[in-house]
Amino acid sequence: MVSKYFDKYNTEGNMTPKRLFEKLEGPFDWNGTISEKLADEAGVYVINAKGWDWKLDYPYGKSDIIYIGESEDIGRRLKEHKNSGRNHGLAGYANRLRLNIYFRKVYHISDLKKNEAYMINQFENMYGRAPICNGQTPNLD
Repeated sequence: MVSKYFDKYNTEGNMTPKRLFEKLEGPFDWNGTISEKLADEAGVYVINAKGWDWKLDYPYGKSDIIYIGESEDIGRRLKEHKNSGRNHGLAGYANRLRLNIYFRKVYHISDLKKNEAYMINQFENMYGRAPICNGQTPNLD
């Protein structure tokens, strides 16, 4: 659960994806060639809105992070997000906002779900819920 530390301090504006999660590469423009660059790359990724002028209200602060995911082929998965956006309105955000992609390669496929769950839980502990386009908090087991 969230500690009292987070109740005392406003998290607005001080936690970029790179500060919140270790060893992320990026930012890369969602509309750039990042899908091609990450074709056949396994890893975890974070999608956030560009710039400091747009943030979502979460229970314990504001953040521009809207989605955290994992895939055995990040490039293919990003294309799927653009085309269908089945992840709780992700395509709608992509149509209205300029988005960035951050990613970290995961070399053991068996570690993908564990890495994603850890990142979502870390976000949830900081902000009081999973990112808006993540439907649920995965289990760390």
